[in-house]
Amino acid sequence: MQIKVAVVDDHRIVRDGIKAILAGNPDIELIFEAASGAELKAIADNVKPNLVLLDIGLPDTSGIELIHFVREKLNSRILILTAEMEEDIICNAVEKGADGFMNKDCSGDELLTAIRTIMDGESYFGQNLSSIVYRSFRKKINELNKVHNMPVLTDRERQIIQELADGLSFKEIGTKLFISPRTVENHKNNILEKLELKNTIELVKYAIKHKIIVLE
Repeated sequence: MQIKVAVVDDHRIVRDGIKAILAGNPDIELIFEAASGAELKAIADNVKPNLVLLDIGLPDTSGIELIHFVREKLNSRILILTAEMEEDIICNAVEKGADGFMNKDCSGDELLTAIRTIMDGESYFGQNLSSIVYRSFRKKINELNKVHNMPVLTDRERQIIQELADGLSFKEIGTKLFISPRTVENHKNNILEKLELKNTIELVKYAIKHKIIVLE
């Protein structure tokens, strides 16, 4: 099957370079090119590429924002080809549906490999990008593990945390909950030890992050 490719990049020299790379490969055909998101949308009804090479930094929109359009309107696979190497951008593109992500420093041979790999139904990332995606994946796994392994707080402990976050003193909390200020302090110290935290400020930050308390 011949792979029909579209290129969306606002730099002519980049588009010309990609055309030159694809030209010597009979199994790949460049069927259109665009310099902006608007140009892509204007011709979308007339052409149906199998794969779109998509830049992120377009003059009228972000390539990330075009991923949904390419998926839904063109039903095409997507290879992001850009100089943007930030982890958040890469992971955002993948989450939105990109099939691959490559730096513009890649060689022509690697670009061809990426196109064919994606059209075989697999994802493709350059070596450097693979390590970035892996680090992000591990970070998310670690965060999930921390949540799942989070010590169980009693209803009373959660109540104490909420009152501390609201700025009440030990005495005020004790009056409200019908316990002594010393008991409130003991609860707080036990909570800090259980969660391995140092002080009330860290406790409030932790409680907000893990949605233990409600801020009004």
